[in-house]
Amino acid sequence: MNFYCTKLRFTMKNQALLLVIIMLLLVSGFAGCSKNKNLHKKALNFLERGDYDRATMLAAESLLLKPDYDKAIYTLQEAYPKANQRHLDEISALKDSENNDKWEFILDEYTALEKLHRSVRKLPPLSDPHSGVRLIFDSRDYSSAINEARTNAAENYYQKGIRQSRIDSSRSSQKKAAGFFQSALNLVPDFKDSASRYETARQNAITRVAITAFEDKSGAHGRYGAIADILADLVLSYIIYDQDNCEFVEIITRAQMDQVMQEQELSTSGLVNESSAARIGLLLGAQEILSGRILQVDYISPRITALDVHETANVDIEDESQEQSTNKEVSCHFRKYTKRSGLQILASFSVVDVSTGRIMLQKSLSGSQNFEAEWGEVISGDVRALSPSQKNLAQKGEPSAPTAKEMVNETLNVLSRDIASYFFEYIK
Repeated sequence: MNFYCTKLRFTMKNQALLLVIIMLLLVSGFAGCSKNKNLHKKALNFLERGDYDRATMLAAESLLLKPDYDKAIYTLQEAYPKANQRHLDEISALKDSENNDKWEFILDEYTALEKLHRSVRKLPPLSDPHSGVRLIFDSRDYSSAINEARTNAAENYYQKGIRQSRIDSSRSSQKKAAGFFQSALNLVPDFKDSASRYETARQNAITRVAITAFEDKSGAHGRYGAIADILADLVLSYIIYDQDNCEFVEIITRAQMDQVMQEQELSTSGLVNESSAARIGLLLGAQEILSGRILQVDYISPRITALDVHETANVDIEDESQEQSTNKEVSCHFRKYTKRSGLQILASFSVVDVSTGRIMLQKSLSGSQNFEAEWGEVISGDVRALSPSQKNLAQKGEPSAPTAKEMVNETLNVLSRDIASYFFEYIK
């Protein structure tokens, strides 16, 4: 009897497990079917809009889920030939063009063709829904055509770089040449001697910029630390660590400047005036000088304001003698506190052309930090009369405001980013 019961329980357990598996398979099948139909619906929308590439890709993705899905087969049969022909026609027209820049466009067309053909090559065997005849799609490999177009496009950039580098020795012309050589390298790494030509053009295009010591004209007298030095160091950090924007910039640091100034027994202050710019630039080998000033620091120390609030509310109170609740009005005297502080820094910076002493860029900037926090306390009464927000404030203690130096440092960080951004925009 025990054996029979055990066997029966085992059989029922297996049946339950089998039922779960069947349900999971059904759910999975329904989900796959739903995804398949959604993909084809999107493919059909792209087909109607004339986007044959997207229609082909989505129809192929649908057929990977269900190879015998008739509607997706019809969509693929219509979209795929049209997508192919459109790219082939564009390639033919581009090849007939005399524009030397055509090869990058041809590369794009061949790359799109290869993507289309790759999506079809991944499909299982398909048959025509009506005739049952095996469908054969043109799915050639365009990798050799892609390599040829890429090489020709790189050669075009290479030749443009050579021509541009020979136009003149100006920094702007050499920068363009470096860009052409870099484009050739982006297409074909180690293309000919593009790397060395790029570096030669880049060196010729470099602007050597000296960043001088900034001046503190705020009258703070060191109350917030060496704020001018902090700002200059932050600007320097943002500039030298931004490799993308500093491709054609070489920074002469303050340490390098100090060494030269000491050797020449010169002061590092007031370097941007026209009479001294040429001399300083000659000594440093700089083409431009960036300098700055902190003009004003306004700090508002933490101030606390208080607002007294009287709240009333109706609450249910249990009456134990009558075993029922009664409604009663309660009130509460609540005090809400607000602490505020703030800081604003005004600064300016300029970029001077060493050869002419002319100010090429000058900007005035301001940065600020504001602090505000609230808390509260119950003075008297029933806390049940308070709103949820007031109860939450009552649970808070008095917050600490950031110190003046903390606000100064954060504001200087913002200002330094702004100065670096203006500088990068200028050197472009």
